[in-house]
Parts: sequence; C-alpha cells; structure tokens
Amino acid sequence: MTTQVEAPVDERIVGVLRQLGIERAHFASRNLGDWRGLTVNFPDAIASMTLVCPLGFDSQALAPFGNRLLVFNADRGGATETIDRNLAGLPAAAKVTLADYGYPNNYADIGVEQGDRIAPAVLDFLAGADSGVNLPSVSPSTEEGEVDDIYFRVQGSGPPLVLLPLGAAPAQWDPVLAAFTERYCVITLTGPVLGMVGSLEGRGRTPGYLSAVGSLIDAAQIQPGERVLEAGCGTGVLCRWVARRTNRQNPVAGVDVNTYFLREAADIARREGMDDLVSFHEGSAEALPFDDNSFDVVFSSTVIQRVNADLMLPELVRVVKPGGRIAVLGHAHDMNRWVNLPLRPDLKTRIESPPWVDDPGHPQGCDNASLYERFAGLGLDNARMFPFISTFSEPDRLQFMQGGILPTLNAEEAAEWRAAAAQAQADGTFFISTPFHCAVGAKP
Repeated sequence: MTTQVEAPVDERIVGVLRQLGIERAHFASRNLGDWRGLTVNFPDAIASMTLVCPLGFDSQALAPFGNRLLVFNADRGGATETIDRNLAGLPAAAKVTLADYGYPNNYADIGVEQGDRIAPAVLDFLAGADSGVNLPSVSPSTEEGEVDDIYFRVQGSGPPLVLLPLGAAPAQWDPVLAAFTERYCVITLTGPVLGMVGSLEGRGRTPGYLSAVGSLIDAAQIQPGERVLEAGCGTGVLCRWVARRTNRQNPVAGVDVNTYFLREAADIARREGMDDLVSFHEGSAEALPFDDNSFDVVFSSTVIQRVNADLMLPELVRVVKPGGRIAVLGHAHDMNRWVNLPLRPDLKTRIESPPWVDDPGHPQGCDNASLYERFAGLGLDNARMFPFISTFSEPDRLQFMQGGILPTLNAEEAAEWRAAAAQAQADGTFFISTPFHCAVGAKP
C-alpha cells in the first residue's frame, strides 16, 4: 500500500461520511488543508465549522457559514492579530478568546493546555447550531475503519461531529473526547493525508523537497549495510524514502519527541511493508536515547529550528561512529523565497522577503546561516556547506503555503493574489521556491 495522493482530501472525508451513512455533520479542525476544500467543494456537508487557533485562514471560503462558524483565538503572539483582522470581516462568526494564552505553534498540545476552556465553548456553540440545522441523531454500527488513507474511529451517539487533527498535538482531541461523546456521535479522523501528518507526508513526496534532502544524503555517502538515524523523524516519510533509496540495504531508525507522529509513523511503515527495516523511537534530538558510536550516518531535516541547536549538534556527533557522517538541513529564513506570480513589485517584494515564517520554533533554534559557523565548530572532517533552493508546484503544497500567506494580506492584496494565482495555475506556471541551509561532515 502506498500513500500517493489520488482523490482530494475533501472527497476522501466525504467518502468516510457516506460509508457511515451520514450526509451532514459538524466539523472541528485546525489545519487549513483539512477544512478548506470541504468549505469550497462540499459546503452542504458542513452543518457548522469550529476552528481551534487555526493554522492558515481563508475568510472568503468561510464567509458563507455566517453564525455557523466558531473560531478560537489566543490573546497574544503568533497569528493572533492576523486571525483577529480576518475575523473582522466575518461579523456573524462566533469567537472565543483564550485569555492568557500565547498563540500555539503547530506542535502545541492544545487539548491538554486549553481543553477545559475549549470543550464547554464548543458544546455551547453546537447546542445553538443544532437548533438551526436539525441534524439527525446517528449511531453507526462501524466503530473504526479506513477510506482511501483516512482512518476513522466512531464513539458515542447523537448528531455527528467530525474531529479533524489538531496540528501536531501529541494528545490531539483525547482530553476532551469524553465531553463530546456524551452528546454527539464523534468521528475522529487521522491518517497520512490529514493534518500535519499529511503535510509532512505530502512534502516528503515532492520532487522539490526530495531534491534538497537527496543532495544531503548523497553528500553523506551511505554505504550498504550502514546503520542510519534520522533525528526528528516526524512521520517517518524520509526514513522510508532513505530505506528505498538505498535499495533496502540499510536499517534506518527514526527518533522524535512527538508520540502522535511516532504512532502514525509506525502505522504507515507497517502498511507500506517497511516495518522490518525502519524502526521508530521516542526521544529528543537534544539528548538522543542511544549509546555513543551507535550509527554510521545521522541526518536531520528541518528540525534544528525547533530545538536548542547547540545541544542537538554535539548529540549527532556523539552517536555517530568515528568516520561516520553527520548531515543537517535547516530552514533558511534569512533568505528570500520566490513566488512565481505577476504581482505588483511592492507586494511581491514584501511576500518574498524574510521574515516569512509563522512558526518561529525554539528560541535557541537555528533557521539561518549561523548553521555553518555552528557546524564548523564541531571539528568534523571533509565538511561541506551549501544553500539549496527547492521548488514546489504541487496543488496541495501550494495550498498549504498560501494558507500562511493569504491571511497576512488585506482584502485588495488578497484579491490580487487570488487573480494572479488563478491565472498562473491555468497557465501551469505557479510555483513557490524556498531556501534551505545544508551541512555535511565526518566524525574524526
């Protein structure tokens, strides 16, 4: 079984509902890639939409839902002001501000941190929505299953409530499930095409990203039989890719702090028949759970931004054998990206110029050219350091990237972007290029 994208995510979600005999449901989500297609292509399937500190926003797609929209926002930091500005154009929408709470990044465990506020507010909102949409109570006989790489679990009975992933939150909706299942038939959706799992899996299949990682892996010169470790493996998409790239001649281990990702990673590897070659372990890149000199090659991709870089890099060296290679790829948020759209010069310059990242990562992380100085300080042999520009033109990836750009634009700018993007998509010329910093060296 593969995870190649075929039908759009929105069609797959509606396919789950149809298999369960459900025509319409309440939805709760966070990632724009999960909910936007539904709002545009299947609005009649949505009785109401709840967004919890959304990652990406599209006012145009949400406008038709009026008072059937609930949005949770933090009271400071991150995308707080952006979400507030977008909500100003949706006056009928319900809004809940999570007081004394900074806008959570992709990896925040919102259900744990704010579950006692989120659950009552959602239930109050749904009670009002129920009176207006008159959803029938359901109790499907099927408790769990899969439809086109979307895995579903059904709990409780009542009007249907679909829970889409809460970013990369380790606990997801678990802390508030009991409150919801008392009144609703709760359908929890996961799998390799949804949420941050879907984003990482999708990125890990794109030629642009794999060309960057491929340049790193080529420089590391993996030899047959050598043990390989990925630090910060996420869903394991690169672990599986390296195992295939080396013709299944190398055992590959992945380590990550996120238990949600690790569960998904193990499940995907098993379904793809790679669990005999790829293994996953819980642990931090700042303190790897392995003995000294355990691996021949250690690599890491877009993780050094999210950890203390000065703790992570010596750990990579520690667990590599003498003569083994360390290879690191990080975001280059100190360089311009390139957006291939005919926008007016001032708007194009602003969109392309740093800073253009919504998730700043760890305060001691590294997302710039300081990677090279840090790497040089490790005392490695045969060090190679270089930037790499990756180009993305896949529709799903472009939608994800636009989800971080559109909310930062005013109405006039957003209209200009949409018109330019529509024309470029029709011409087949829409792409976005993003830069990375790369470094490879050998342990003396």
